Amino acid sequence: MNEIYLLVGGEATRLQPLSTGIPKALLTVRGEKIIDLIIQQFSKLGNFSFNLICSNKHEKQWLEYKDNSNDDIKLFFETTKLDTAGYIIQNLNSMPDSFYCMNGDLLLDIDLQKLITESISVPSSLIGSIEVEDPTRYGVLQVTEENKVESFIEKPDDDSFGKKISLGLYHFYKKDLQKIVSNLETPCSFEHDVFPRLAEQNLLHTYTVTGKMIDVGTLESYISSHLNGANNWISHNNVSLSTSATIINSVVLDNCIIGDEVIIEDSIISDGSVIKSGSVIKNQIVRTNLL
Repeated sequence: MNEIYLLVGGEATRLQPLSTGIPKALLTVRGEKIIDLIIQQFSKLGNFSFNLICSNKHEKQWLEYKDNSNDDIKLFFETTKLDTAGYIIQNLNSMPDSFYCMNGDLLLDIDLQKLITESISVPSSLIGSIEVEDPTRYGVLQVTEENKVESFIEKPDDDSFGKKISLGLYHFYKKDLQKIVSNLETPCSFEHDVFPRLAEQNLLHTYTVTGKMIDVGTLESYISSHLNGANNWISHNNVSLSTSATIINSVVLDNCIIGDEVIIEDSIISDGSVIKSGSVIKNQIVRTNLL
């Protein structure tokens, strides 16, 4: 059985008010929860057991989620903020000899099987990577010809260091992490603390995938995750939409009423919203009635 730890403690602060009171991984994309989309993707590959590292702030919601799920899921709750790697490092002794770890707010359109196969073919831990057009928003991987990670360049000024960034999906050998754990204090992050130390000891490979990665955490990326080449995405679940309304590059979720002559552009209309006739909404996230 392959163990994967999904980091689902994050809150989509840049998606408020859509995400107010909701863990980012429990937001929906095209009618399905983000966490369910991730679990479905891995379940297709065979035997995976899913371990969700959650914030105790949302304990009730995660317990309800587990009760309603048919998947092999275990929940682990952080009582304080430990950053991306803190829980793993604090509980390293109880971790399996090898395991996967992934950010729980990512949607991946890649050949996942190839990455999994590569991860078990190399003798050290592995970080999935992908090339992007604009690497200045990310930490860039410096990689040898043998695909060993040498260093990380955090948010470079241009693409002179390359365009290869972390995919947010990792495979760890516990023995590798045990070699660096004495130098770590929590809270700690994979990007700033764990990976540089693994790279320094020649314990980190990468495998670069082709495809697409969407971090569903901003207005633009949330909309993009729905469209898939279309002009808009409108839920089929109890949405009343006037024929005179214009909706461009936007998402309309369940149980909404969109009035006459409404213009919605580059926006998200959250569950239960009522948009009155004649309203113009651009670059906004609307959750409650718009007066």
